[in-house]
Amino acid sequence: MKGKILLALAALLLAGTGRLGARETEPRLFIIDDDVGMMKAMVWKAGSFEYPFLKITDPDGGLEMLYALREPKIKVLGITCAMGCSTTDVCMASVQKILELTGRTEVPLMRGASTPKDLGKETAAARFIIDTVMKNPGRVEIIATAPLTNIATAMMLEPELPKNWKALHLATGEFWGALGEFSDGAKFGRAAGYRDMNINVDVAAVRYVLEHGGDKVFIYPNEIMDQAFLTRADLKTIKQAGTPLSKWVASELAPMAAIESLVMRGFALHGVIGAAVAIDPELAEPPTLLRIKLAERKRGGYYFAISDDKNLPAYPVYGKLRDAQALEQRVVERSR
Repeated sequence: MKGKILLALAALLLAGTGRLGARETEPRLFIIDDDVGMMKAMVWKAGSFEYPFLKITDPDGGLEMLYALREPKIKVLGITCAMGCSTTDVCMASVQKILELTGRTEVPLMRGASTPKDLGKETAAARFIIDTVMKNPGRVEIIATAPLTNIATAMMLEPELPKNWKALHLATGEFWGALGEFSDGAKFGRAAGYRDMNINVDVAAVRYVLEHGGDKVFIYPNEIMDQAFLTRADLKTIKQAGTPLSKWVASELAPMAAIESLVMRGFALHGVIGAAVAIDPELAEPPTLLRIKLAERKRGGYYFAISDDKNLPAYPVYGKLRDAQALEQRVVERSR
């Protein structure tokens, strides 16, 4: 009898160990909140959200989707859309196209804010964020590369949200050289009064997230998001793969790649970098803890400023990539 009891206890211990091992190998869970501005024909009609006369695509968000959807270490629980690079309609159509071309149509796609006036109003996106996080406490990470209307709205509707997400990754804003790095906006946009879109489309949402986001917020500003590129050779490699996805990606990237190659070494990967470092922090140098406030320029709108106010929370801020080449290669591979 004693022997049987010992065998039963051993079996229970082994079963428990097996369950623990399975939990350790489970993929990380992510929601992606974006304002993907692909679909050239739609963008030509709609323009960007703030400047409808500006008829250029902003396809880095689409590459971010490809990077995340084809990353084996994570599970994308859903994608939420907002205005920003263009309209929310453009974002929805862009992501739907990507899901179809990657064979990932099972991933939920939720419509969010169409204007900053939607801040605080429940949308399908805000409700999805709340329900998904609260049903998986301590497990869900959010990558936010759009104006923060969807995120702030979800926080307003469910104040306990920041306590229950695992992390909020904000790929947004810039410090105008205060990190020792300069973004393309700082380099080329001063005379034109360049405004960072993610902050300035909905400043109230950004302020709310910074004030109420808690201690699990990581920031990937423009200074790091301008440190990896796709060159003309990379675009050629993508196109030569000859798949429906690669041909579509190459076509959508071509206009902005041609423009940005005039002033930089290629198409800046922007939001892809925030997502990639959130997934693989070893791609970047360790973050610096900084207290942050929003500041405003007479020209250039709002930006992040470093503060010495100890009443403000200190956020980990990523400022420098460690391995841009590895990141660039992954983007090429996942776009084919």
